[in-house]
This record gives sequence, structure tokens and C-alpha cells, in this order.
Amino acid sequence: MELVKPKRLSEGDTILIVAPASPITTADETVQKGVGNLEEIGFNVEIHPSCYGDFKGTSGPPHERAEVLMNAFKDESVDGIMCYWGGWNSNDLLDYLDWGLIRANPKVFIGYSDITFLNTALYEKAGIVNFQGPALITFTHDFLMPWEIQVFKDMLMTPMDKYELRASPTFIDDPYFYMHPEKPITENPNPGWQIIKKGTAQGPIIGGHIGTLLTLAGTAYWPDLEGKLLFLEEDESGSPKNVRRLFRQLEQTGVLEEINGLLIGRIPEVTGIKDDLWIGSLIEDIIEDVDCPIVAQMDFGHTNPIVTVPIGIEAKISTEKETLTFLEPCIW
Repeated sequence: MELVKPKRLSEGDTILIVAPASPITTADETVQKGVGNLEEIGFNVEIHPSCYGDFKGTSGPPHERAEVLMNAFKDESVDGIMCYWGGWNSNDLLDYLDWGLIRANPKVFIGYSDITFLNTALYEKAGIVNFQGPALITFTHDFLMPWEIQVFKDMLMTPMDKYELRASPTFIDDPYFYMHPEKPITENPNPGWQIIKKGTAQGPIIGGHIGTLLTLAGTAYWPDLEGKLLFLEEDESGSPKNVRRLFRQLEQTGVLEEINGLLIGRIPEVTGIKDDLWIGSLIEDIIEDVDCPIVAQMDFGHTNPIVTVPIGIEAKISTEKETLTFLEPCIW
């Protein structure tokens, strides 16, 4: 399927905030801080009323959440769609979405975590470039990081034939900052990527939250990963065993024999992966026969800064240069 790319965002454009998975449960002060920070970047921001719904731990029944999303794509007054956060169960929507309608009305769509379901299906079923990256929750803190904001603006507002990413200069390891706003923030120098297996590889880039992605295995929404650069992240609290289990499942699906490169995001210390136990040591026997570049500690997922990744476009990883390069524009 030929890729369809969305129109770039411009200052003054309207971004609609939706909650395809869990509803907004944070304080209104938190929500408004996020809105204010996006407005400072130059956008008009609207919160869809359904974000405050309540249905079995989600923002509404599956068909209603799907209708909100489809209407957002159709609505000519909406220029971009951003998820409030992830949570649980955006896969409820998949059987209710009209992929043809969405493909005919492409626009910027961005989110992460549980939104990996939608990021993947929008690419696989509708053939549209969409974005794994900051949600509104990302903008609700006081420590907006210049690198994060610049990449966000570059990806969504400035078409480029080629765009080169390196490791962020600093990082903050606190994925649940919004739960304890009184806690001081520690910004750390970034030691850079951890190269597990050297090499250079190229292919369409796809991925997201590993636990969410693997939930699609065996369904009609499981993506074709042959020849892809696969990026993955995880935030499962307090359980390195679960992270290892997920990577073992990935191996047993045969994915590691199909992909051209494996890119692993910075996994928060809250998972228990820290000090002498790092992701490379945790999964070293699982990936020992993988014949492609493998890089860890990249700026994906439940971390700050969160990089904005265009799903589906051609990309290249070089461990020698420590660069991830997007090789084509992701917007027009």
C-alpha cells in the first residue's frame, strides 16, 4: 500500500486532544498546564468532551471512541490529533474504524504507550504516516526540554528530505511525574546510546510499546515486520522478568529473524532494570543469534525527552555514527 503523508502543522493550527484509551483523570490544573504549553508553541488546543468519559476504565464504549477518532479525521477545523495519554484498551477501537475514511482524510496523529495499537493499525490498515511521540501529558510538566520540543516541531511542522537524530543531551528518568508534582526533578547528562550489536541497517521504521505491540500478535492487525527497523520501549513497573518475557515472545514469533534493526528505548528504572541489570544483559541470550544492529537507551517511550517518530517512513541506523536518519519527508 502506498504511504499517505499528512499535511504539516503550522502555527495557529488546531490540535484536538482525544482519549482513545483511558480517560483524563488528572487535575484540571494539570490539563490546563499542558494546554498552555502547547499554546506557547503556537497551536490552538481543544479538549474533546469524551476525554472525561467513564466506561470500564476507558473514556467510552468502543464504538463511541472510534466515532470520536473518525470524526476528528473528517473534521476540517481540526489540523492535528493528539492523545492525552495512553492507558489501556485502545485496541477496543480497531474493529470499529473505517480505514478507508481515515486514509482519505490524513492528518497528523500522535501518541505513545497504549496508543501503539493505533499507531500500528493506522500504518498497516490505512497506510498513513502517523507519529509515536509526545502526548498532552508530556507537556503538563514544568521541565519542557528544548531538544524534545525541537524534534517535535521539526517532525510535525517542517518537511525535510533527510533528518538526522542523535542521542539527546540530557534525560529525566521519571515516567510518572504527573503523579507526584511536588517531587524534585533530576536532569541527568545523557551518556548516549548503548550499542549491543554494531552495524548499519535501513528500512521503514515501526514500533512502540512492546507489551502493547505483542498484544496484536495473531490478530488481523499484526504488522508485516520483514525488513523493518523495529523500535521498542517498555514501562512495566517493578518487573524485569516481565520485560524479559516480552522479548522472549518477540523472539518466538520469529520477528527477530525478519527485521533489519532493533532499536530499544530508555527503559525507566521503575521497571527494576538499573545498575548492573541493564536491558542488554537481561536479554543477551535471546538476541545472541540476531544478525542486525541492536541499540539500546534511545529516546523512545516512557522517558523525557520523548522523540517524535514518524511511523512507516524509510530510516537508517548507524552504530558507528550513532545516528538514526529519516530518509524522506514525513509530512508535506
